[in-house]
Amino acid sequence: MFDFIRGKVVTVKPDRLVIEVGGIGFSIRVPFRVSQEIRKEEDVQVYTSVSIKEESIELYGFLELYERELFEELIKISGIGPRTAMNIISTYDRNMLQSIIEKEDVKSLSRVPGIGKKTAQRIILELKGALPILEYEKDMKYEDVLSALINLGYKKTEVKEALEKIYDKNKDEASIIKECLVILSSKHAE
Repeated sequence: MFDFIRGKVVTVKPDRLVIEVGGIGFSIRVPFRVSQEIRKEEDVQVYTSVSIKEESIELYGFLELYERELFEELIKISGIGPRTAMNIISTYDRNMLQSIIEKEDVKSLSRVPGIGKKTAQRIILELKGALPILEYEKDMKYEDVLSALINLGYKKTEVKEALEKIYDKNKDEASIIKECLVILSSKHAE
């Protein structure tokens, strides 16, 4: 229905953002971590997933495509609804969750509110080998480029989005920065 929503943040709550786009305020449920990174009046792009039930329509938002893909994989599992999936994503970042799944660490996954031992076992069984794989390990070069572009005045969310498109650890930093600047400047020219 909606792939992403880009606009100005009007309200920030621990589990929700309101983003204004063209005079319409979209209420979007987000993982707790997202609400800690976003500030009121900031322009953001949030990747969305829509949950339609008889009594309501809910938008769920994520700063990274990976998190949305993970959310959509989680809600396919029997007994895992959108709120439980959000609890998982709020509790563990993607690296930690991948590690938990690979090690079949039922105990750690059971610490998430709303997940017992049997549900944790089912999640591990369903997701083992099915998680979207990290395309690269974030290394020092990635972090340096991210920091340099933020210091130039670009927003962290925009820089990460540009880096996701072009990052290759075999390229030198100057090339990566130039490519990111092309993407970021074209975005600001819109």
